[in-house]
Amino acid sequence: MKRFATASFLTLTCAIGVAADDWPAATVRSAFSENGRYFVRIVPGEAVGDTVGFSGANKGPYAHGEFYARQPDRSYGLVADVTLQNPVSPTDAVVSNHGYLITFDNWHNVGYGKVVAIYEPGGRGVRAFTLEQLYSEEQLKKIPLSVSSRWWRCASHGFVDPREQTEIHVSERLGGTFTFRIKTGQFAYHPGQATCAPPSGPFSAFWFGR
Repeated sequence: MKRFATASFLTLTCAIGVAADDWPAATVRSAFSENGRYFVRIVPGEAVGDTVGFSGANKGPYAHGEFYARQPDRSYGLVADVTLQNPVSPTDAVVSNHGYLITFDNWHNVGYGKVVAIYEPGGRGVRAFTLEQLYSEEQLKKIPLSVSSRWWRCASHGFVDPREQTEIHVSERLGGTFTFRIKTGQFAYHPGQATCAPPSGPFSAFWFGR
């Protein structure tokens, strides 16, 4: 699969259909915009106890995002340091050419908690969604489950409009596509019959630019 020409983003993708989930420890990761003007450094949180299935674990601070913008002298200046919606870390993060951050899913808990979250270049939240806000109850019953996760997404996501980067699309398990308008958080669901292509490889595998 070709690298998306529209964004630099980090991704953790995991195999499904197994009895137990094997998650590595989350590490600090950075996501850059394609034009190089912005990046967000994501520092993992310590609130494993706030994830589904790990209620007995520690409940520390959530992940936080350090938002940087390129300066006239070609250095990067810190714009904001904000708490993210993720107890530990998102599994995917995309930064648009306008500095917006879009995150997907939760470490240890794909499909639980805020599965999509959008932030302005200054770090303020635009909108965040749970899976229950995206799917009907009947649709949710069709999403494959593992010990820790609900596997609603497929491998493909990227900007709908590569030049303007105002909307991002996400391929989903039932064969359709979600599109999210980045500035407002409005979304639309487009049913389809496409075959979902779950990423292959071990849970600890990182795939950049899929």
